[in-house]
Amino acid sequence: MRAARGKPRRRGLTAAAVLVCLMVVTLVSGVLVKLGVAYRDQVRVQERRLQAEWLAESGVDRAFARMAAKPDYTGERWEISAEALGQPASLAPEKGPSAVVTIRVDRPSAQGEARIVRVQADYPPDPPRRIRYTREVVVPKTP
Repeated sequence: MRAARGKPRRRGLTAAAVLVCLMVVTLVSGVLVKLGVAYRDQVRVQERRLQAEWLAESGVDRAFARMAAKPDYTGERWEISAEALGQPASLAPEKGPSAVVTIRVDRPSAQGEARIVRVQADYPPDPPRRIRYTREVVVPKTP
């Protein structure tokens, strides 16, 4: 049926077009949110990987310093708090350390042989999010 002015009524067609546009905008927004979340997760994993590498390097430095002070040093388990890592207390785990660095020094079997320093850094130490980085250094023979 025609309206009084002679133009057909198309209110239903306009409503359908608006709904289609809203669905398209919703789909595009959903995809953008998913991409943003994936990128954020990727950046967090990269951050933890770098922190684990730096902790392992610090563990090697710590082992060298301890071996210089005490020649029969064999290693240790180094637990690092959130405050020592410069993290706010709100991000710290409820209990326990924010990182664990395990240092093991293999003693030579004979005088003058090389020693091997093995360092394993776990950041954070809880398995679901943990990044583990291992570093091995050979200390040359002593003269």
